[in-house]
Amino acid sequence: MLNRLSRAAFVCAVLASLVLAADVSGKWKGQIEGSDQDTVFDFKVDGTALSGTMTREGGKAFPLKGTIDGDKISFTVDSEWQGSPAKLIGKGTVSGDRITLNLASDNGAWSTDLTIKRAS
Repeated sequence: MLNRLSRAAFVCAVLASLVLAADVSGKWKGQIEGSDQDTVFDFKVDGTALSGTMTREGGKAFPLKGTIDGDKISFTVDSEWQGSPAKLIGKGTVSGDRITLNLASDNGAWSTDLTIKRAS
């Protein structure tokens, strides 16, 4: 009986975390500091899994993958810098139609904070 209750509590906790996850599906835009071009994030959410693309205005779309937990998102982007592969790490907090985001290179050489907004 206790084992059955433990399983039920676990299932309820998992379902609650899925319901409470912020809805970030769709396009989001913002400008990286020092840039006059928009960076567009196109997020897709499946449970707690986050996927999609990051695109510089008029540029190539780079795949991203990560997770969403409540109002927190984190992801990696396989991109390139001056023709060489580069991995970016994004971590942010969702608040309504805004995401406050830190985007950094995986080697720590570059980092920036930006706010992206849901595109209409």
